[in-house]
This record gives sequence, structure tokens and C-alpha cells, in this order.
Amino acid sequence: MLHKLTISNYALIDTLSIQFANGMATITGETGAGKSIILGALSLLLGKRADTSVLKDKTQKSVIEATFTFNDNSLQPFFEAEDIDFDTETIIRREITPQGKSRSFVNDTPVGLQVLKDLGTVLLDIHSQHQNLFLKESSFQCQVVDAEADNNEILEKYRNEFSTLQKIRKELDTFLSETKQKKDDLAYYTFRLDELTKAKIRVGELAELEQESSFIEHSEEIKTLFSQADEAFSGENAILSQLKSIVQNFERDNSNTAQIQSFAERLSQSYIELSDIADEIAKYNANLDFDPQQKESIDERIDVLNTLLHKYSSQDENELLAKQEELQQIVDNLENADFHCEELQKSFERQKETVNKLAKEIHTRREKAIKKLCPEIVDLLQKLGMPSVTFTISMTESSDFHSNGKDEIRMEFSANKNIQPQWLGEISSGGELSRVMLCLKYILAKNKSVQTVIFDEIDTGVSGEIADQMGNMMQTMANDMQVITITHLPQIAVKAQAQYKVYKTETDETTTSNIIQLTNEQRIEEIAKMLSGKTITEAALNNARMLLQTS
Repeated sequence: MLHKLTISNYALIDTLSIQFANGMATITGETGAGKSIILGALSLLLGKRADTSVLKDKTQKSVIEATFTFNDNSLQPFFEAEDIDFDTETIIRREITPQGKSRSFVNDTPVGLQVLKDLGTVLLDIHSQHQNLFLKESSFQCQVVDAEADNNEILEKYRNEFSTLQKIRKELDTFLSETKQKKDDLAYYTFRLDELTKAKIRVGELAELEQESSFIEHSEEIKTLFSQADEAFSGENAILSQLKSIVQNFERDNSNTAQIQSFAERLSQSYIELSDIADEIAKYNANLDFDPQQKESIDERIDVLNTLLHKYSSQDENELLAKQEELQQIVDNLENADFHCEELQKSFERQKETVNKLAKEIHTRREKAIKKLCPEIVDLLQKLGMPSVTFTISMTESSDFHSNGKDEIRMEFSANKNIQPQWLGEISSGGELSRVMLCLKYILAKNKSVQTVIFDEIDTGVSGEIADQMGNMMQTMANDMQVITITHLPQIAVKAQAQYKVYKTETDETTTSNIIQLTNEQRIEEIAKMLSGKTITEAALNNARMLLQTS
């Protein structure tokens, strides 16, 4: 319920703070006193957009803050999902700065406007005259029927399954679209895959081939190099021969000093190492064979690899192999497309059957609810001064699923005998619309879809006994929820446990709106004024006392 409301620097309000009681409360006051301003401020807490035009003092920010109390923890999952601290006493605050910026908070956690809107749908329902337009909407009419049918739980299950169905449908449509395009290009993909597969690409091959090609290209220089080395080691005045003679001389030296011995050992080791090198050079030189045709073959392979790298925009063989794998996957998918499509179709049909089964159950529950609902609404409307009223609800099944099932709900109404019922959207009488809307809100209240409902002059166009009956209905609604009613009718004002008065004060410089909760004596005076006008008579006071005592 709405426990406390504080408003500062908003429209005609300097600062205002009021606590609301549980049950039914009424707000009264002269036209233009500022009742609609209070509703406008509350609307900001429900996510309505705002600008600096609402600031009374354009140099200061406006702050609207409301405290709501909960009877249970049913909203805790919503708070956890939005990463907001949960408390059974929750504070919602909205600030509008002179620069036009807006900030919103729930329990001091910054939130976006969508969070306020989502939270507002379960906390507060503000009914103003323009909301009678909701009567035209099939979704609202469906909401009333579902409230009577107690469909909340099954609708939640249906919507989850319906969401899954939509995802499968989207996946299937996307797959079919992409597959059709790719099937048209199957020959192209197959050709490219064959081209890469037949190339038998090996990682590092290009670098090896380029090195081999370069080696053959410089074959003469290489042959000369190894021949000269071989000649130096084994020809006339060969290095090895001279080195061997030097080693022998050092080894024969009679002095055999440690230094000579060290040189002898090192020269001997060098001789052995150079002998091995000389043997390898001789063998390598003997086997050197440069085939010009081999170079031609190597260069052709290099051209093939470079062409593929350029064609497939690849940096190296690894990327070419990745392209090959990608093409292989595409071709495999296309070859298995019919099977995959069949599996998706089966999954879609299975899910469709699940959703359809739930939709039929919802339809059956609605049928039963409508049979009870129509007589109930007729009875309520008759109590509100429509003895000859006709009210019907028709339901047709569409071929497609939507968020509420497959049903299209249509409510029709006639206030007079022998007048064909009209769709609610065609009713032009404000008084009739208000009474129909009150009856539907009365039905919704039993479902406890919101914690607090605020009626803004829903009694427009009625008076006397009808107004008294409307007040009784609001009293009954207040047994299950908090009801706050803005009214000009004393018959409704007296029904509340608490009454508040909005008033306006004027000075030479400014006009200010405020609100107070009336004491019992103040209520008597206010009701008397509503009965007789500004000049309050003793008879009006006595009548006010009697109305308050008997309500």
C-alpha cells in the first residue's frame, strides 16, 4: 500500500508530506485546488517522462518520494533480478533537476524508467478519465476475464512456452532462409573446397619451397664454393696435409714442455675435426646435382600456393587450412540441411502442441469465468442505476497464438431496453463508461492484481443513490486493497475511513497547493460544504453527521 507521499518544488507545491491509511481514503477539494497535480507527481514515480516545466522554482530540483509497504515477499524476486535491496517498506524517489535531468531510485539504488514502470504495474493503478479508453482494448477486457478465471499461474506458464515457440520459429525461419541461399551456391562452395583439398596444403611448405628454389637458382656459386673447399682440403698443398705434418712435428719435439704438449693436443683435435668436415664436404660436393626441371616444378608449386593465399585473402598455410575447414563445414551442413530442417520442424510442432494445449486450457477456464462474470457485472451495473442493462462477453479463437493465448475478447454493453448492445469502445456517455469501468476494476480488485488503486473522479456524471452504491463498491474493494478516491460527491466521501483535503493558498507573489488529513469535525464541515456549497447551513451539518455515522 501507499504509506507516505512527499512532494517538493512541483507545479504549485512548495513542499507537501502526507501519510495514507489502509482501506479506503477520499481526497476532496475545490476544482483547481491541485488534486490532479498530486496525481501527476505520483505518475512520475510510475515512470512517466518529465521536464523542467514541472519545477515551481526553476533554480531548484523537484523531488517526489513515496513509501510503499508490502504484506509479503512476493516482489522479492523482481528486486533481486534488478539488483535492488528488498524491504517490506520500500522507498521510490524521483528527482528532476533545473538542467532537465531526471534520476530515479528504489531503496537508494539508481534505476531506469522501465524499472519504475514495471514496479508501478504491481504497486499502483491510477485511474483517470482518459483511462476509460482502456475499455476499447481487448487486452484489458481479457485481463478482467482472466482475473475472474484466476489464470495468473497458467498464463505465466503459457507465456514461457510461447516464448520458446517463437525462438524455435525464428531459428527455423533463419535456417531456411540461409540454407536456400547457400543451396543456390552449393556448386560454388564445392568447387572451392575441392580446389583447396586437392592442393594438399602443408604448414610451412611455402617457406621450404622458396628456400629450395633459391638454392637451385644459385647452384653454380654453390658448386664452386664446395669444389674450392674440397680442393683446399685434399688437393696439392692441402690444408690437412700441412696440418698433419705440423701435428707430427709438435709430437716429436724432445723437450716435451707442457706448453708444446698443450699445442700438440689442440692441433691434433683440430685435425680430427677438420678431417670430418673435409670428408663431409667431399661427399656433399660429389652428390651435388642441380636439376633445372626440378626448379621449374618447385616454382610451379610456389605459384599455386601464392595464388591460393591471394585468392582466399590468407597470410599463410594455417589460414588456408582454416578456410578449407570452414568450407567443409558449409558443404556438410548443406548436405545434411534436409535432416536438420526436419528436426527443427519436429521441434516446432512439438512445442506448438504444448502451447496449443495450454491455450485450450486457458480458453476453457475463460469460458467458465464468462458464464459467471456476465451476470455479476449486470448485477453491479443494475445497482449503479441501470435496471435494463445488457452486458455480454464474446470470445473467439484466432488462428495464431499471441501473448494471452488464442482468444479475442469482446465486451458489449447496452444501458437501455431494446437497444442492441454495443462494443465498449463505441460508448460515448462518460457516466456510463465510468460505471462500467468501476465494475471491471471491482472484478480486478478481487484478483489483487495491484496493491493500491486511485480513482480520479470516476463518479463523474452520477449522483444520489447511484453515487452511494459506487461508494459501497469502493468500500468492498478496500477490503482487499488500498483504495484512494478523488471525488466531489459527499455520498462517496463519507464512505472512507480517512478523508484528505487539497486546498490552495494565494499571495501577491505566488499560489501554493497543499493537502491535510481532516479530523472528524473537519470532515463534518467539509461534507456539509459539499452538500450545501460555501454557505454551510445547520441542516447541512446535521446531514453530514448522519451520513458519516451511517456509512
